[in-house]
Amino acid sequence: MRIAMVSEHASPLAALGSVDAGGQNVHVAALSAALARRGHDVVVHSRRDSPELPRRVRLGPGLEVDHVEAGPPQEIPKDGLLTFMDAFADDLARQWAADRPDVVHAHFWMSAHAALAAARPLGIPVVQTFHALGVVKRRYQGDKDTSPPERLGIEQDIVRRADRLVCTCTDEAFELVRLGADRSRLVVIPCGVDLERFMPDGPRNPRRNGRSRLLCVGRLVERKGIGNVITALRELPATEFVIAGGSEHDRLESDPDARRLVELARREGVADRVDLRGRVSRDELPALLRSADILVTVPWYEPFGITALEAMACGVPVVASAVGGLIDSVVNEVTGLHVPPRDPERLADALQTLLAAPRRRAQMGRAGVRRARQLYDWNRIAASTLDVYRPLAGAESTPAWRRSARFARRSGPTDHIAELVAALARLRPELERAQGWGDQLAERLLAGGRLLVVGNGGSAAQAQHLTAELVGRFEDERQPLSAICLHGDTSSLTAICNDYGAEEAFARQVRAHGRAGDVLLALSTSGRSANVLAAVEAARNLGMTTWTLSGAAPNPLADRCDEAICLDAARCATVQELHLVAVHVLCGAVDRAAVGHGALVGAESMS
Repeated sequence: MRIAMVSEHASPLAALGSVDAGGQNVHVAALSAALARRGHDVVVHSRRDSPELPRRVRLGPGLEVDHVEAGPPQEIPKDGLLTFMDAFADDLARQWAADRPDVVHAHFWMSAHAALAAARPLGIPVVQTFHALGVVKRRYQGDKDTSPPERLGIEQDIVRRADRLVCTCTDEAFELVRLGADRSRLVVIPCGVDLERFMPDGPRNPRRNGRSRLLCVGRLVERKGIGNVITALRELPATEFVIAGGSEHDRLESDPDARRLVELARREGVADRVDLRGRVSRDELPALLRSADILVTVPWYEPFGITALEAMACGVPVVASAVGGLIDSVVNEVTGLHVPPRDPERLADALQTLLAAPRRRAQMGRAGVRRARQLYDWNRIAASTLDVYRPLAGAESTPAWRRSARFARRSGPTDHIAELVAALARLRPELERAQGWGDQLAERLLAGGRLLVVGNGGSAAQAQHLTAELVGRFEDERQPLSAICLHGDTSSLTAICNDYGAEEAFARQVRAHGRAGDVLLALSTSGRSANVLAAVEAARNLGMTTWTLSGAAPNPLADRCDEAICLDAARCATVQELHLVAVHVLCGAVDRAAVGHGALVGAESMS
């Protein structure tokens, strides 16, 4: 598919943390790259804001940035760009008439204004993501809102005319309905997170001895609520507050927002504990996130809040305003805490509570990692976005889990190997979890517990493979371990299906063989098989631990299990191959842990 992204002020090439460069830049860059990795041709059209920028920049296979001539080639605040959008639209129209894309995806209201003007006469469908709504900005900023007065009217026009409206959170969907949006044209697809960059393991930024660390990442504008954190810092002794964003560090003295925060810190008597780092590169950010005890993101309003996801993926709990997309991404009391915006006193209370509870912070960090991996992988976001594009572009529209299965286009062996190599990179962030499962499993099985494994079709073969390795051995000599594959007893399986129905095929056996403290592992490429879901429900009712190896998240199976490794790929066969690698990682971890516990093979099997 040929996809045109329009992002008039937020280029994938921009440095993050400046006044108009933030989450939208990350979103456009990451979504475009994920779509290109799936074999689509993506061009991102952004305004040329420097004379040094070439017309086209190739970012990788299938992905280019096009710098559109619209106004002087210099940095201009985004609220001053509307006057140049006619020229922007004219340039797009000329390009698209000569080289037509299948679909246009506009980001931000001015991008849609230009994109609709260029695409409508050519009959090209337009998808719109607002990233921020003028009506919300006006509500929270009042007279400080610097948006052009035409913004509200133009946004209502976009709501009426765009073919699809992609919201980044449920709160935005409600706002669009209030603006008159047709519900049938609305879909919620959140931002994602780069799980290969943001993970718990890795270097950490150095810290001062004896001090807790709060961290805020993003623009320094007033509505981001950083001043509220500085005020709350008065109640948090022995705590430092690191702020990453704004101008380069050596230019912070001339940055009005940075000067405002420095002056506030002086007035509050906490200047010695406030550390303005300035702009931090994407490569430096993971280490800085891992160094924090808590990421604090307390804006007055927030369409999504991508830094919260990045912190969660790094295992850092988040204290966030209960606004916009942060309500969806940060689960209160699970991955962090929600606080009211613009309330330093309540913020200080929440921070004191978490700083005094390191075990609770660690639990929230682990929950954040699980949530980020299950729901916010950019590959999943790209698959959901393609589901929006396909019917508009005239392509077949099918659910992602079915499209990636055996009915997908046939490909040759070279394509198969290339897809598998790319997919294996997505398994890497899950290796720690798979090895952790192996450690837990060895401990439980050596203590007399049992593993039950279920799956259908190819997943049934993987299930039987796993139990054979545990009852027998994988690599190391050790005592046999109790593991039962529930489709292996064909007499019981067929009798249950005949008497109770196929949905009970595994659940009844779970109730027969499972005990509290045992483990059920469910394998499924779709995560939707009724008999596997019923088995998980039966296991949970018995007090068993439930894990799943599944395909793309979200899916019902991952939602119901205690822990999940969700692996997305373009083909069902590739998901099964990833599951086999994960099974071998699990078996290897069990062997190592068992030998470490002294569970060497008994003399009776060696004689």
